[in-house]
Amino acid sequence: GFLKNVQKISKYFHSELKKIKKEYSKIIKEVRGVGLLIGLQLHSDQSKFIQKLMDNNLLTIRAGENVIRIFPPLTVKKKEVDLAIKIIKKVCKEYKT
Repeated sequence: GFLKNVQKISKYFHSELKKIKKEYSKIIKEVRGVGLLIGLQLHSDQSKFIQKLMDNNLLTIRAGENVIRIFPPLTVKKKEVDLAIKIIKKVCKEYKT
């Protein structure tokens, strides 16, 4: 059941991130990754975006040109993914390049 849960959560996370990308296409260029190894490619430098996420208690790292790496543990719960989604939406809404 563990692997099925990981697949279910990662599919959900990707679909929610793609919705955010659609809504904020001027900020997020692409949602990448496999499973829970997720990358958000931005249209501009990711440093300020990462700092804003950190200010809202979501820890991410830089991964390549304009890419933010989101790598939750395999034991992540849906409510934790929902919280991450909420934070990413909030930062997108407030973000100015």
